[in-house]
This record gives sequence, C-alpha cells and structure tokens, in this order.
Amino acid sequence: MKDTLKIGLTGGIASGKSTVCDFFSQLSVEIIDADKISHDITKKDGLAFQEILDHFGNKILGLDGELDRQKLRSLIFNDAAEKRTLEKIIHPKVLNEINQNISDSTASYLIIAVPLMIETGMNKLMDRVLLVDCSIETQVRRLIERDKCTKQQAQSIIENQASLESKRAICDDVIVNEEGTSLDHLKTEVIRLNSFYSNLEIKRLHK
Repeated sequence: MKDTLKIGLTGGIASGKSTVCDFFSQLSVEIIDADKISHDITKKDGLAFQEILDHFGNKILGLDGELDRQKLRSLIFNDAAEKRTLEKIIHPKVLNEINQNISDSTASYLIIAVPLMIETGMNKLMDRVLLVDCSIETQVRRLIERDKCTKQQAQSIIENQASLESKRAICDDVIVNEEGTSLDHLKTEVIRLNSFYSNLEIKRLHK
C-alpha cells in the first residue's frame, strides 16, 4: 500500500464528525468517507447489493428496487447474528475500496473517516487516529433533535456502538465538540491539526 500519512477520523454518532470533515475539506484535504463508500456499494448494482439481497430477501427492498435502509436497520438492530452477517458482507468491501482510494491518492496526507473504527479494526490501518469527542448526554440530545427519536431510542443506538472509553483509548488526537462548542472553535482546531499533520508528513518524507 502507498505510504501516505493516514489519519483515521472517528467518533460516536452525532459527535460532529461530518462538520469536522467539512472543515478539513475546505482546507483542500482529501477525505475518504467509509459511510459514503458503504452507501455506494449497497446501492442497486453496487458491489454488495446482490449479496445482501440473496441473504435478506426482497422484503428489504423499497418500491424503487433499492434497499429500504430503514427496514434493513430495523431487521438487524435487535438481531446480533443478522447484524454480523451484514457486516461480513459490507466491511471487507469497504476496506478494499478504502485501500484502493489510498493507492490512487496523490495527497500529502489523507483523512479517512470511519465511524465504526474500533468495530471494524480499521484503526490498525491508520498512522494516527483523530477522535471527535462529546459526552453521551450531548449525543442523546443531538440525536433526539436531529432524528426526532425518543430518548430511549437514542440511548439504544449509542449503546450498540463501541464505548467512548474504547474510542478514547485508541486515539492520538482529540477535538472536543461538546454542547456549546462554536463552529469557529472547531474550525480553529481543524486548522491547527491540518498544520500538525502536514508537518508530520514533511518530516516523514525527509527521514
């Protein structure tokens, strides 16, 4: 694999990962987005579509012939075996696409956004891991506001992800995005880290 500096970006749901990615993108940093890849390969005629359909059947299709993602989420949410099956179909293909994107890149360093960094073991692929961090209470409030779900539903979604403690244990860098954190502060943190990562890559090249 190409020896590009790889920065894995992760965080819990509703922590603000997309906002941080947008700020890096505004600085012309190349972003590889695992969620986007996952979405693309599960579209009709995508790399994972037929395998998913073969296992779960036509009941997960919408009227347009595409996956009904809400139905699929509901199907696997409380069924650990089916969740593992879906992950075994999707995760290796996402990893292959990420590796291909890394190989094709000419960037000095890359941000690789992977929400399920620990769950997929993709942190082992990264040179550094950047965590967008906030409290569970903040996640719950944001989820309720964003997705119009109940507090219980929000808590259940969060509990199905790797814990904050496990994410903090693998990270090298942290951006705190608590309730009340301004966009200006987030942007300043991204600018600081962009300078740090750029200098890290220069030092690597001159070793």
